[in-house]
Amino acid sequence: MEAKHAQIVMDLATHPPSKASEVGKRIGISRMDAYNSLRKMQDMGLIKATLDKPMRFLGIKIEEVFDLLIRKSEMDLRRMQEHLGEMKSDAHIALLSHDNGNQEPNFTVLKDRHAIMANLQSILSEAEESVWMMLGHWGIFHLRRSVAFEAMIEAVNRGVVVKISTSLNEKTVKFFDDLDNRIEVRHHEDFSIQGVYVDDEVGLQFINVEKTPTGRGKNDSALLIESKAFLAAQLELMAIQWGAGTSYRAAKARLTEGKIIEPLRLNLGEGSYYERLRTSLEQSVDGSLSTPNAFLRRSGDPIPVQENPQAAALSMLGIDLNDVLGGVGIRIGQELANKWSSVEDDEQFWTHLTEEWRELGMGEIVTKGMPPESVVVRNGGACGGKPTVGGMFCHLDEGVLQGIVMVRHKVDVLSKDRVCTSDGTDSCHFEIQCKTEQIDSAL
Repeated sequence: MEAKHAQIVMDLATHPPSKASEVGKRIGISRMDAYNSLRKMQDMGLIKATLDKPMRFLGIKIEEVFDLLIRKSEMDLRRMQEHLGEMKSDAHIALLSHDNGNQEPNFTVLKDRHAIMANLQSILSEAEESVWMMLGHWGIFHLRRSVAFEAMIEAVNRGVVVKISTSLNEKTVKFFDDLDNRIEVRHHEDFSIQGVYVDDEVGLQFINVEKTPTGRGKNDSALLIESKAFLAAQLELMAIQWGAGTSYRAAKARLTEGKIIEPLRLNLGEGSYYERLRTSLEQSVDGSLSTPNAFLRRSGDPIPVQENPQAAALSMLGIDLNDVLGGVGIRIGQELANKWSSVEDDEQFWTHLTEEWRELGMGEIVTKGMPPESVVVRNGGACGGKPTVGGMFCHLDEGVLQGIVMVRHKVDVLSKDRVCTSDGTDSCHFEIQCKTEQIDSAL
């Protein structure tokens, strides 16, 4: 049914018998357009007309309209099936099986979400090996409410590998929770692309999606793609993107529990691990040790590696303590910031943190500005009174504060200075700065 006809049905259902001019005024069309539409709908049995002059029109019950449309669609379908049967049974069968050999790329624009999902259902029903789905921020809503969802589940049951890239949020997590566990989901930050690629044969790329996730999608449009060259390139990009995603379990934990559980990605040095180990052992035999990647300073001078055996041992394996301990610290700090996210006031947040930091014997936190432009820790306890062997854990404390600032204030940070003193009360002093435009210009 045309949109104009649907408006007329609704109008007549709520008004007494009306002239064509009255109907036209109410729905915003001309008198002649209204009259022609009303006569056409009368022939279809969707409305009735009186014998008055001028003629007046009246509607029928909405459920009767739907019954008529359904019966008409069923009749049309049966007629098409009959024609197909006739063609299969006579000389026309050659036309049905003819292959024109056309291998040219094919691109077709689809409009309206219902039509798009109907095409997607057809594509998924023919999947044989793999399905890559990109569902953006809200695509899971549309998929779950469409006939295409059942086709996807049927594909999984046939052994098709289904992978979904999406951008999770608190409202969409529940729609993924009850998915078949054979479907792998990965999260990507700020991921808005929507599309589906089946095997290496056909793709459906959304090119215009209604911004309101709960809308009807009348203005949605998509591109149906049948081009092996295009799909090969797109699938290669998808594989790269997939590798950069976060597992669904880790992303959900961060969203719902404020926990960061994805594995740490640490750089353990460049080059051959075996060569590094062999070279280190050879140097040890000669009585010489290489300079560690991470070092501490006392009164401005580096602490000799011989006085820092932990750093020396790890350095021989090419492990950068800045990456390892700093990375672990940042992870801890991020989780702490998420844990205290309910504290909305920044001043209150830093007062609480400063008190807890001091109670743990980790030193005195001094902030500049709010949100802080810099954070200084004085008399940190990481050295444990032994700066020559324990000072490396200053990196850990720094990382904790960096992680807190990054999550709490959404800024990048850098370590400006780190000193391990030996003045009778051995301790670590360090400062971190927020990398904002205001600070950079001031420096």
